[in-house]
Amino acid sequence: MISLDEFSRLVSAIYATTVAPEQWDSVLRGLVRAFDGRASGLLTSRRAIRQVGVEPSMRTYNEYYGQLDYVAEAVVRAPIGRIHTGTELIYPRTNTEFYADWCRPNHFGDGLFVRLTSGRSNAWLAVAAERGSEPFGTADRLSLLRQFVPHLQQAIHTQAKLVDLEQSERDLSAAIEQVSRGIVLIAADTRILHLNTAAERMFVSDDGLHLDPQGSISASLTHSDRELRSLMYHALNAHGDGAPSGGSVSCPRPSGRCEYAVHVVPLSAATVEATVGLDASKATALVVIDDPDRVPKLDTAMLRRLYALTSTEAEVALRVAQGDGLRPIAEEFSVSTTTIRTHLQHIFEKTTTHRQAELVRLLLSIGPAGNPGP
Repeated sequence: MISLDEFSRLVSAIYATTVAPEQWDSVLRGLVRAFDGRASGLLTSRRAIRQVGVEPSMRTYNEYYGQLDYVAEAVVRAPIGRIHTGTELIYPRTNTEFYADWCRPNHFGDGLFVRLTSGRSNAWLAVAAERGSEPFGTADRLSLLRQFVPHLQQAIHTQAKLVDLEQSERDLSAAIEQVSRGIVLIAADTRILHLNTAAERMFVSDDGLHLDPQGSISASLTHSDRELRSLMYHALNAHGDGAPSGGSVSCPRPSGRCEYAVHVVPLSAATVEATVGLDASKATALVVIDDPDRVPKLDTAMLRRLYALTSTEAEVALRVAQGDGLRPIAEEFSVSTTTIRTHLQHIFEKTTTHRQAELVRLLLSIGPAGNPGP
């Protein structure tokens, strides 16, 4: 049925799908040839991911016939790796709509079917064939499919892992874009691997910080640049007690605006892979840049979003953060101090604080108190 060279080429093609999912069509065609079948498909539960040799379209199967597919029903409930034959699954139910309107027109009277994975994908493989005088599930075909199964499983698992990593990286990028601070990931040679828009704006302005020709962060003033590079070096390299260390440096700005506060934090390999989604051998430190001129002002809208405060509670919390006493707040709202204390108790509960001093520290850690928002 298939030579060793053909088997090796097909296995290589299977692993190529991990980075190029469109190659599944080529793999399925190869499986059809290897088993002398008529069609093949990679499916998840009752939906086709890829199909070759099938008419009408995959969309028709997914929108209608997949719900009638009694073969799929049996395969996805079976143990992983269990191979079924058409004799077991197709022959007993030839009086169904699925057989009459899908299997018969496509000449699918026999075949081999195996569940490959569980979980979100619950993927399974079908190699369909015409019904002949002898059953399709011969010993040779069953043996050959058993040899392909671990390679198919590994390819699907690897592809799923890559998809998860790509999604993690997209989620990270989207998250750091919402941060007003400059966020920069640097490699072992201090070159920038990733930065958010806030950091990019800072570098483009060339006011205290910029990118050097090697793609690394530089400070405008010599003494700040020397200290910044020292911090990055210590964050990227083990020293002293054998562990990398971080630190902070202020970077004055020629424009006279508030100095940048630059914090350099070493990242462990586990942190990089688990939360950043990059190769741990590439990203090894995080640089966070605070621009005091761009620190978001604390307002009632922010407090409502962060702590699910009511409009009145948010206004009371903001005035407490501004240093107003309960009596002036009560007078401004034309209510009793008892009512303000009740609002304050609700604020404590929602912010998990217990005293006004704790509440003020919490709110000021978010941002400076500004005027009440809408």
